[in-house]
Amino acid sequence: MRYPILTTADATAYLASKRSGTPLDLDVMVKTRGDGPELAQDFVADLIADMAAIKARFPDGMKSQKNANAFEAQAARAVHQRVTADPATLADADFWLWLAVAHFSDLVEWRYGNPEGGTGLANYGIGARTENLLYRLWLRAELVLDEQAGDRYHLCDRGQIDFYRSHLFRQGYANARGFARALLKYQYRDTKDVAQPHLKVGQIRELVKRLRRMRSNLFMEILDETECHEVIEEEAGRVLAAV
Repeated sequence: MRYPILTTADATAYLASKRSGTPLDLDVMVKTRGDGPELAQDFVADLIADMAAIKARFPDGMKSQKNANAFEAQAARAVHQRVTADPATLADADFWLWLAVAHFSDLVEWRYGNPEGGTGLANYGIGARTENLLYRLWLRAELVLDEQAGDRYHLCDRGQIDFYRSHLFRQGYANARGFARALLKYQYRDTKDVAQPHLKVGQIRELVKRLRRMRSNLFMEILDETECHEVIEEEAGRVLAAV
């Protein structure tokens, strides 16, 4: 599949020019990568409409962590539903850079409070590719997707942003979704307050550290979710006993 991309250098130059009030011609900077049929871009307009509707639910913006958590939970659903390209495209950071810079720069700036002079470039995926807001939202839904449920995105509602960043994204659970789901369900088990963690910060960090060490001799990808939950419960018991 042929799909649009924006390189880090071009994205950096464009954002700098836009912030200075003399934007460069972005259309000239966008390149194409891949072979075969071209990626249909009609999903972009649909996603823009989705995001506008979600933003409208937060008239106070992202002034609180509670709002940020709720926004990202809802936005993750929309991004994953709309961005359905092939695996090679979805794995390309330059594709997500194009999407964020070319079509969602207003959203990225709004999400991070519209700071004077612009938000950090890392939030676009520049200098920290996995921090691209659009990619983070897509990955949040991808990791905890529950194909067995009537609402396969129901787990997106659970958790806090830092939990996803530190304890799911950075731990490499992309090929072990059952484990990611089990860990999320363990830490956020209160279905009435889906952002209320079970373990304290130090405890969850210790648990994840132990689980990471276990990966050297435990192939988590072949465990079903029930088995993953049992492993997590056992290790969490050791963490709690050591307090």
